[in-house]
Amino acid sequence: MSAILSSLIDFLAAGVRPRTPLAKAIVLVLVIKFVGIVGITAFIFANGAKPVDAAAMAHLIGPRASLPQ
Repeated sequence: MSAILSSLIDFLAAGVRPRTPLAKAIVLVLVIKFVGIVGITAFIFANGAKPVDAAAMAHLIGPRASLPQ
């Protein structure tokens, strides 16, 4: 069990304080993506809107037209 905890601690430490330039670049990109996703989510759902389900979307679009045969 201590080997698993030790591995997890090392993994988290590598994310917090990366040692190589590549690891630093990866952490920077992940942080930028996280900030972007949080910002987009806050912008889209700022007014408390909920995602629309399929039934509500079908109601908004209307009945499906039948193809002529």
